[in-house]
Amino acid sequence: MAKGTGISQYSILLSIMLLVLALPIFTGCASTKAPANLGHQVANASGSALYRAALEGDLEAVSNLAESGAPLNTLTENGTPLMAAVRAKADRIAWYLLSQGVSPDLAQSDQVTPLMTASEQGDRRLVRLLLSAGARVNATDLQGYTPVMRAAEQGHLSVVKVLLTAGANVNVHQNGESLLMKIASSGDLLTAEMLLAAGADVNFRAENGTTALDVARTGNHPDLEMLLVQAGAEL
Repeated sequence: MAKGTGISQYSILLSIMLLVLALPIFTGCASTKAPANLGHQVANASGSALYRAALEGDLEAVSNLAESGAPLNTLTENGTPLMAAVRAKADRIAWYLLSQGVSPDLAQSDQVTPLMTASEQGDRRLVRLLLSAGARVNATDLQGYTPVMRAAEQGHLSVVKVLLTAGANVNVHQNGESLLMKIASSGDLLTAEMLLAAGADVNFRAENGTTALDVARTGNHPDLEMLLVQAGAEL
């Protein structure tokens, strides 16, 4: 009896070991899915079911369409499905699309990226999500705007901070005007302080010789003037 029991226990143990070794193979086969269609395609927004579903914030519809092979990187006249999700502030849909491998920087002819739109909207969560997916923090649209410029002009301090931490160029300029000069014209003291702390060139001069201090004076922003002088602005 003892001998028979030993053989039985050995057989059971061997069977369990073989099952454990085979499990990863079975799991891999069961989880294998057809690759998502990531090729860039062009379509009308009205004709792209995926774009419409993303814009409506319908995650179930988006995932069903993606699993059925709908092109994820479709570029419409209004942007991509990812851009639609960003505009709708549908972060779960944006996360899903990015996890499927969509391009975070695919943009229309104006070169406005999803990160620029999320930055302008002040959506810190989406900004972080896009950055983690590899979105270019210093991408520039046709008008010369970058994500940090869009966020700063709207006064979204938390987003500006995230972008600067991610490597945004604080000394970016557009049409000869630095970001600090743009903020100086609006009198936004807090944003100007953040830009200076990040290394903004307080003495950057436009082609006509104007500096951020000149802009602050013209706009009658005395507190901002004092901040700039304390930061080393040339009088």
